[in-house]
Amino acid sequence: MPERELHNQNDYRLRARLPQYLRIAAVCVIAFTVLAVIVGFYQEHSKSPFKLKNEHTQLSTDVVADVNGYERLESDGGISKYYIKADHAKSFSDNHQELENVYLETYDSEGILNNKMTAESALYIPEENKNFTTYLKGNVQIETSEALKIKTNNITYTKSSEIAEADEAVEFERENVRGRSFGATVKIAEKTIDLLRDVEIETFESSELAKSNVRFAKITSRSASFDQVNSRIDLRDYVAINIESRSKTAQTLQTTDIQATRAAVYLHNGDVKTSGLKTVELFENVHIVSNDSGASSTTIDSGYAIYDKGADRFELKNGAHIVTSANEKTTDIVASQAIYERAAGKIELSGGAAITQGSDYLKGDVLYAELFPDRKLKNAIIRGNASARQTTAERISTIYAPELNAAFDESRQLHDANAIGQSNVEIVPTQSVEYSRVNVSAARGIGVVFKGSGLIDALRTDGRTTIQLNAPDGLADAANKRLTADVVRTIFNANGKDITRAEAIGNAELYVEPLTASQKNYKTTVNAPRFDCEFYPTSNNARTCTGGRKTKTVRVPTILTPGHGDQTLLADQLTA
Repeated sequence: MPERELHNQNDYRLRARLPQYLRIAAVCVIAFTVLAVIVGFYQEHSKSPFKLKNEHTQLSTDVVADVNGYERLESDGGISKYYIKADHAKSFSDNHQELENVYLETYDSEGILNNKMTAESALYIPEENKNFTTYLKGNVQIETSEALKIKTNNITYTKSSEIAEADEAVEFERENVRGRSFGATVKIAEKTIDLLRDVEIETFESSELAKSNVRFAKITSRSASFDQVNSRIDLRDYVAINIESRSKTAQTLQTTDIQATRAAVYLHNGDVKTSGLKTVELFENVHIVSNDSGASSTTIDSGYAIYDKGADRFELKNGAHIVTSANEKTTDIVASQAIYERAAGKIELSGGAAITQGSDYLKGDVLYAELFPDRKLKNAIIRGNASARQTTAERISTIYAPELNAAFDESRQLHDANAIGQSNVEIVPTQSVEYSRVNVSAARGIGVVFKGSGLIDALRTDGRTTIQLNAPDGLADAANKRLTADVVRTIFNANGKDITRAEAIGNAELYVEPLTASQKNYKTTVNAPRFDCEFYPTSNNARTCTGGRKTKTVRVPTILTPGHGDQTLLADQLTA
């Protein structure tokens, strides 16, 4: 094919396809134009317009001046009121101005710098007595004389009231506290800031930790206010506080999660280095969960609480309930009021105080307790209606006294209980019909040494003592026994369950009362200087009691019949 003919064919093909190419190009131009319009629309739409108050919606549109490098200092009687600087200023016939890249300073009544403000643009509206209202938008930043820094996108500032209002996302910072909220009212003269919604606050232990973002506490609530003068943050509705710290005892990571309906957070006032969290006051529905590196956890519930960070101390009121867990075992603590010193491992309870730890139970009007590092009971002092109880499947052992001291062993079980004052000990069988019910009372005190859960090693008394043995009913020869003396010593079997021997010394008296009345049964009272009683191997039933010299026995029939009256026996020694 000749070269000229081939060229003509290519030319024809190009001409045939030219309309198609033009259509494609037109579509691309239209698409690019639409995209540019959309991008421009969103760029303009993203720039928030000035949100004017009703009294400022009818401003003049007549431009009277257009100035680059605008600067102005307003004063009254030689005292500075405010200073404005902007890259560009447009003035209107009603004296309001539109400013770009604005820097604003305001001063107090003595001409001392009060705060600084910057923004990408501003609307300035003058008012009487050297006052004004300005609308700031675009990267708005405020820094007050109290070192409070505010960042937002839109703000309205009124000079007469010294109030700045924001209705968008706000970030704030002061010393070792920073946070954010949606909407805020900054009352510069009162040195307070009201955080309107969705509040998040972080506190730091030092400025160095703040720079490293190593926080001590994170706080959230529905709304809040920050009083800079009193270094106080008031939190309202759905308060949640998360605290991360190092345990003072074990130097392990400790997390504390706090919830309440309302709260007040107090900060250290003055020194920037110590301006972190000081105390937290909690109101209504207080719920606290503390974890110590996963080793142990503590849950606290109350109607009111104060947390002192320096002392690591919780003061609880209006019903306190504390539950500690370690090694899959719990300690349950209740009282009307409580003081829990977590770092020191101490608890002070008042008003219906009670502690349950495994099979052990302590109760009294006031209770002071010391804890092991795993938050388990180590020892306790109980005053007023005091009692300590051990419960097993076989028996319930309880000691009562006006005052009681209790100590726990390394296995976290009750080891000994020492009662002071008029005291009682009860050992009540729960199932066996063979065991007697034991009740020991003493005038000045009782001491019980335990050797395991529900097991007693020794029981001592102080002052005039009575041991009451109430036999189980159902046996023909069953009888209750009562042994009384100035001093009574009770010895238990090696198994810790059964009494093996009792020694009653000084003005001793043994009283035996059969449960079944018959002509052969007598109520018997034996008096002697002392008694030594032996018990059956099990059942806490006395078998024999041997009286010392010069005994006297009086027997009274359970059924009176003619010629069958009281009997009196005198002997140098008597065995019952």
